[in-house]
Amino acid sequence: MENISISAYYLQNCPIFPARCYVSINMVEKQLRKGESTMKKILVIILTAVLSFSFITPAYADRDDKGKNDKHHQEKQNIKKNSKQKKDKQKKAKKYKAKKVEFNIKKSPVIKNGRYKLPINPVTKGMGADVDYKDGILTVTKDDITIVINFKNETVAINGVIDTSSGLFKPKNNNGMTVLIKYIAQILDIRVDVDDDEIEVELPTLTAPKDITVTPVGSTIISNTLNTSTLFLTAKATIKAGQATGGRAELYIGSKLVATDSDIKATDTSVTFNTSDGTPTNEELQRLVPKGGEVQVRLYNSKNEYVVGKSGQKLLVDYEAPTISEYSSASFNPENRQLHLYVKEAREKGDIVDVTLITLYDSSLGKTYKLTNTANVGSSGIVKDANTLLINIGSADMTGLAGFGGDDVHLIILAGSLLRDSAGNVSPSLNHSITLPVTAVTKLDAPTNIALTPIGTVVVPNTINSSTIQLTATANIVAGQAEGGRAELYVGDKLIAIDTVIKATDTSVTFTTLDFAPTLAELMKLIPTGGDVSVKLYNANNDVVTSKSGPTLKVDYIAPTLTNVSSVIYSRFAHQLYFTVSGAGAVGDIVDVTMITLHDPILGKSYKLTASNNGSEGFVNSENSLVVNIGKNDRYALTGFESENMYITIAPGSLIKDQAGNASPIKTDAITIPIIVIK
Repeated sequence: MENISISAYYLQNCPIFPARCYVSINMVEKQLRKGESTMKKILVIILTAVLSFSFITPAYADRDDKGKNDKHHQEKQNIKKNSKQKKDKQKKAKKYKAKKVEFNIKKSPVIKNGRYKLPINPVTKGMGADVDYKDGILTVTKDDITIVINFKNETVAINGVIDTSSGLFKPKNNNGMTVLIKYIAQILDIRVDVDDDEIEVELPTLTAPKDITVTPVGSTIISNTLNTSTLFLTAKATIKAGQATGGRAELYIGSKLVATDSDIKATDTSVTFNTSDGTPTNEELQRLVPKGGEVQVRLYNSKNEYVVGKSGQKLLVDYEAPTISEYSSASFNPENRQLHLYVKEAREKGDIVDVTLITLYDSSLGKTYKLTNTANVGSSGIVKDANTLLINIGSADMTGLAGFGGDDVHLIILAGSLLRDSAGNVSPSLNHSITLPVTAVTKLDAPTNIALTPIGTVVVPNTINSSTIQLTATANIVAGQAEGGRAELYVGDKLIAIDTVIKATDTSVTFTTLDFAPTLAELMKLIPTGGDVSVKLYNANNDVVTSKSGPTLKVDYIAPTLTNVSSVIYSRFAHQLYFTVSGAGAVGDIVDVTMITLHDPILGKSYKLTASNNGSEGFVNSENSLVVNIGKNDRYALTGFESENMYITIAPGSLIKDQAGNASPIKTDAITIPIIVIK
């Protein structure tokens, strides 16, 4: 062993890590030179061999694993490669920066007019516009924009329309060059930076989208709003033709990409977006646009450079519809002009109540009134809290609800959706109406016991006729409630009398039509027709309450007529007198049978008809006939009256009267007419 080069021996067996083996060999050789025992030398050699083998073994293991896992290794490499390519692509999309070009003012031709001067190169070469100057008139043209600046008249026109806000000719604008070129750049939508020696012009080859509009599509459309009825969303933005050819546009709500326009042609002046997949649903839209935010459009050119256009408006997203779980009751306060509906789980506070679905019914008045939402005079309602809906009643509706109060008022909610929010969502639709009791809050008790008293020659209760000269009325009130107020008497909807003096101790109010109609002719104008009578009571604060019940006034100013009586037939079998007349009044008017007397010369008897319970009654049968049905008592008295010489007399006076008490013209002489007897 001593004659063999140990270094050479081990180096031959350390092909992988010769440096490490060399370190171990040096250690062995040092031990041999020190004269260690043979056994110790052998141990050193063995340990060195083991150490060397430990360096070699991992290399062989790696080679074996590589052979076994080539496929898995390749897959990992492919994933890394694809990830790298994706990142590279993302890195390629970068925010666009406009190219800037500097123009030396001294080296540019200049148009001068007084204190104004315009370097031409920044406008023609930088902004890409044509410039013409002649006779004090500067014309700058680019694409579809023409700017005409008339230095003589000090006017500016853009596409023929005078621009009164240009400010070019204000005295304070001393720097004519700066203000002139900045104005032109502003109109052409180009940024410039002007200093004493240079003008820097940005050359925009990719302009941010403008005029961004969003259009929700669904059954209930609210501008810039998505709600539970929205199915999909469309959007549009204006771009400059040719700048994004072969690129794309992306629509963002907040930071979320919701739609892409990937087909931009050279001539396109707009980009459009649509979230619909052909069969859109609200559920899909909720997943795509879960919340609102600012609407932005990111425009890419073919180099994957982009600019961002902002709409300046936020899209509101609200997919939660209002709800009400239960309706319980309502209260009505005429003094505050408010109606409260008491409910459960109303959502959300401030949601709008559709007042046109609300009707109030006062059973004692026999009236119903449906609320309106007419601007300024109608009602409006909101969700006050989870348990209350508040309705503020408008002036027109308060007039319609005049007199409603007491314990017999009910509120009816018609079928439909009572609530809606600002996003256009509506509460679940009721498929039937709901009736709720209403508690009416009032400081006044309704007038009671209305009594009418007509005054005239012929008085019929609760009736005005051709003889009436005035009508008086009274009603009971509670003392002290209406002090300093007033009471109004109505026939139907017509005011006919007022009591303006109500004292603290008054327990009644009184009315007379003489205040308005002192003559019959004026009374006929004041009360032309009849109707239900009511009394409205006002206190000093002008709070009002209306009587719940009252009499019905009948009005009839037309008197019956009768021109002539020509013949009479007496049917003993039918117990009737049949008069042939002319000019009789209305059918059904009453014949005064007590003016009729029958005479039988053969018997030598006369008999005057009676109008008692068992007496006779007569009526107008037609314009040409009167019929008198002879009563039981009168039939008995007329027994034997049957000779051919019988005749009848009608006493002076009015033969016909109507139910209102009007009478036919008075005859001053008695009338005698032969009777034809039918046995």
